[in-house]
Amino acid sequence: MKLMNLKGTFDFLPKEQVLRNEIINKLRINFEKYGYLPLETPILNYYDLLTYKYDRDAEILSEIYKLKDQGDRNLGLRYDLTVPFCKVIGLTKDLRLPFRRYEIGKVFRNGPVKLGRTREFYQCDIDVVGIDNRLIEAEQILMAINTYKDLGIDIIVKYNNRKLMTGLITEVGIPEFKVPMVIGIIDKLEKIKEEELIKELEKLNISRDVILRLLANFEYDYNAYQERFKDTDNLNIQEGLSELGELNTYLKDLNILDKCSFTPSLARGLTIYTGVVFEFYDLEGRIKSALGAGGRYNKIITDFMNNGTSYPAIGLSFGLEPIYAILKDSENEKTLIDIYLVPLDTNIECLKLATKLREAGLKVLIEMNKKKVGKCFEYAEHENINYISVIGSLEMESGIIKVKNMQTKEESEVKLSEIVDFFKKD
Repeated sequence: MKLMNLKGTFDFLPKEQVLRNEIINKLRINFEKYGYLPLETPILNYYDLLTYKYDRDAEILSEIYKLKDQGDRNLGLRYDLTVPFCKVIGLTKDLRLPFRRYEIGKVFRNGPVKLGRTREFYQCDIDVVGIDNRLIEAEQILMAINTYKDLGIDIIVKYNNRKLMTGLITEVGIPEFKVPMVIGIIDKLEKIKEEELIKELEKLNISRDVILRLLANFEYDYNAYQERFKDTDNLNIQEGLSELGELNTYLKDLNILDKCSFTPSLARGLTIYTGVVFEFYDLEGRIKSALGAGGRYNKIITDFMNNGTSYPAIGLSFGLEPIYAILKDSENEKTLIDIYLVPLDTNIECLKLATKLREAGLKVLIEMNKKKVGKCFEYAEHENINYISVIGSLEMESGIIKVKNMQTKEESEVKLSEIVDFFKKD
């Protein structure tokens, strides 16, 4: 048997996992700053639950890992955290709205593999259900900018409104039933050549003349749209521009409009979105794909509940994998161990000392295989350990140990009674 990982899955060794844990911890701290509460949902779900929000030919359905249990029931591994969130809203009858939640967990997609996109990966999501206004949309964009900044990444936020997109498509005479398919193609406008895009639209039996007029509708900035459609009776264009105008005002007042780019062709692909959509990109362009994305989806939970009540919702997802791909190349090597104790027939004494240091919050490793002292120093150097101390009976009797800083190569004599203070001071 050849030992290998499935394509698109990875093992992360300690030095790598420390960085990934730091990313997750920073995301968690920022989520809670904005009032989002932790939630955990099952990885394994009924297949029908996972597919209910999509049309039968939706691309995402081909990426679901499908399986059966011993009772021959159709199951699947979750491919995102949104559907499980909708399920929680449906099952929790006494849930008070608005409800803000965050969830950090693994999802699975049997799709193409590339830099920043794997088959088994973490999603780090926030969602709020019960608020339908532009203020929450502006706050989520602000949160994304500040959270990525906390991670050391400057981003540009691309944003749009699905109502405006729908209106621009029907404005040239394309029928409503073709709108979702056209939106999926227009979303590729910045990613493929125009002639390729035209060919895809022609497959929908749309004439070249209509296609050219359609593409011309996606060439303006927000102010030009306002002027061009100031007298329009197209309700989707009216509402889309109105919502974008209100959002722009908030972004300007928050001094983050310069970090945002109105992108009229941005759709987020999926048919679930009903209003504002946004994607986050690395300003330095180290990864071309989005680092995170989100938008408003007012119909999913409403349709799922089907009880006559509206459940407006909006959320965004931070991609751990693309964030990690950027930071692993720019981060200095992490120190995993603060001090390495090497006992010379002082095993129990070193274990007691290690306990004292661990209780003070230090990460302590004790040599237990009786390596030669020289080999211990080589190990400390190789593993990027901060300090090493060789402790024999003389050191225990005198109450003074020698502690060597492996970075500066300086050696200090430290009283055992003052050992915790030595590290706190350092």
